[in-house]
Amino acid sequence: MPAATRHISWFVVITRWGQWKKISERLTSLKIRFFIPKTYPTLLFLRTEKDRALNLVNAGEIRGRFIVDHGTKTLLEVPDKQMDAFIRVMTEYPDTPISSDVPISKGTKVRVVRGPLKGIEGEVEETPNGVSLIVAIQSLICTRITITRADVAAVENNSETKTSAL
Repeated sequence: MPAATRHISWFVVITRWGQWKKISERLTSLKIRFFIPKTYPTLLFLRTEKDRALNLVNAGEIRGRFIVDHGTKTLLEVPDKQMDAFIRVMTEYPDTPISSDVPISKGTKVRVVRGPLKGIEGEVEETPNGVSLIVAIQSLICTRITITRADVAAVENNSETKTSAL
């Protein structure tokens, strides 16, 4: 099939504990892009065609089960923009909480405008400890980063990145 007509997406597989190294080696040898968060080693994010992803699991190449989107009853597909933001945050700031001394109104969609996370989008939520921003993938998983109010700017409501309060 020509590359222009292939539909490649990110799919999420819950794997068995302690399998990350074997999975990494196998997917690397198959030249399949993947991401296993260091803090969630049983989650495998796999970027390939749907049929190929299904074949990897069904044939036993990867032991695990797919996350299903309960709204569509199909495999959960993570948009590239969300996945790219999640990988950046998990790689650069895997365990850092977000905080800010400057009040930001709840519900404001913001984009990081400077620093190593420039371009990542999210929504501000107020918590008992102040203001927080969490980068999440479709209510599946989220991670926290440290950021100052000066590093974000309001954006329009068309972001694919979803967020929630701490």
